[in-house]
Amino acid sequence: MRLGIDFGTTRTVVAGCVKGRYPVAQFETPKGYADYLPGIAFAHEGNLEYGWESSSEVGGRTLRSIKRVVGQLRPDDMVPGLKEQRAALDLVTEYLSYVRRMLIERSNLQLDADEPLDAMVAVPANSNTGQRYLTVEAFNRAGFHVVGMLNEPTAAAIEFAHENLGGVGRRSPKRYVVVYDLGGGTFDTSAVSLVDRRFELLRTEGIGALGGDDFDEIILTAAIEQAQSEGREVDCGLIDSSMRSRLLELCREAKEGLSPTSRKLLVDLGQVLPGAATVVLDTSEVYERCQPLIDKTIELLDRVFASLAGFGIDANNPRELGAIYLVGGATAFPPVGRTLRRLYRRKILMAPMPHAATAVGLAIAADPDSGVFIRESVTRNFGVWREGEAGRAKVFDPILLKDTRAPDDAPIVVERCYWPVHSIGHLRFVECTDLDEAGQPAGDLTPWANLYFPYDPALAAVDDLSQVPVARADYPVGGEIVETYTYAADGSLTITVQNRSHGYQRRFVVPWRTENHP
Repeated sequence: MRLGIDFGTTRTVVAGCVKGRYPVAQFETPKGYADYLPGIAFAHEGNLEYGWESSSEVGGRTLRSIKRVVGQLRPDDMVPGLKEQRAALDLVTEYLSYVRRMLIERSNLQLDADEPLDAMVAVPANSNTGQRYLTVEAFNRAGFHVVGMLNEPTAAAIEFAHENLGGVGRRSPKRYVVVYDLGGGTFDTSAVSLVDRRFELLRTEGIGALGGDDFDEIILTAAIEQAQSEGREVDCGLIDSSMRSRLLELCREAKEGLSPTSRKLLVDLGQVLPGAATVVLDTSEVYERCQPLIDKTIELLDRVFASLAGFGIDANNPRELGAIYLVGGATAFPPVGRTLRRLYRRKILMAPMPHAATAVGLAIAADPDSGVFIRESVTRNFGVWREGEAGRAKVFDPILLKDTRAPDDAPIVVERCYWPVHSIGHLRFVECTDLDEAGQPAGDLTPWANLYFPYDPALAAVDDLSQVPVARADYPVGGEIVETYTYAADGSLTITVQNRSHGYQRRFVVPWRTENHP
């Protein structure tokens, strides 16, 4: 069976592909049946348990929101706050192995233990190259066969067309949809083309650390402040990381129980803190505290609309817009929809199952009979700092520009050729969401490890060039150098640096794994 799997911050949701239908998997859990698996790990006596097996545990340490915790880590980095040592890649692999076991043993999809599980997976559109690598690698190590990777808003756009345009594959007068995806830990907003059965990512903006988890933090802070203002003792110094995670889960459950007409929000601190009681918060005050975060998402949404003229789209023509499509669990938080409807009125459409829209779209994309055509774009700028001329500062060379669209069924390939005057190339790579007016990296920056290459053939056999002094000459050293950057459809990046004159090269695969070739 082919599956669409949305590995989310708060929830992991799976949709199957069954003869043109795309049912959301139901899981048997200690709390009954549920259509998701929590993204939680629980550490106890040297072991880690995941998902529903960990959600009701006490007496240990809870790691809330696995995806968000590893989002800023390299695959080999140790996960902070865990005595049970785990690298980020290992933690995600173990969690996805749990997902696979639950699918086979406790889901309604009726899968055999030895059945190959082909999976279409997704990442936030704003994910950097390392996050994309970690996701694909962890799924493969957990026993899935990854047939493709999409940006989450693109998958949601496919689900939108399936639900609202008479079925994927039919021609529609609507030219595009704007997806507003606010999940547990990330925010993305993207414009996706709907023309001629093609789902093409036109423009995307995002914030790597903004979502429902942040609303939960605000609610918890307000609840503790309220308890203290009422003269109740709440010793914050006694709240360890596990207690805090459980308190945040209480806040999440209280938040998700709100309706647009709710005036009060109840948080029972006593479930976690001995002697504490239920706190009653005015929703208006909570919403006011959360509003600055919502306003940040609106700024990016406006930026996406402002970019559409460059694609020949009239953003002021409502007939061309399919909808501003709300997906992600946090879009159900009342002030989010209230703000969007105040600004955009009838253009707003909530997905039938906001937390499952991405998984369903992935399952449709995985179905070879669905007839959809998908073309993604580069979602972050990627470049390298190079040595300037003698006496000049370093120069930033943008290799891949945000919103560059790949050729049909082919990777993006970029080359740089030059004759160096240094004995060693020291390349400093960075990804960023924006470039300023001077072409310098701006916005959300992700620096990558330094890359060294022996321009001088006499150094070709040296493994650790970082310890070798760099010599500079007044003439080219070693011959012609060719850098080739290959950006694959799944967002992975391979860098090949070749000394064309002397016939040797090194290949670097993110995260930097070096392969030497004569």
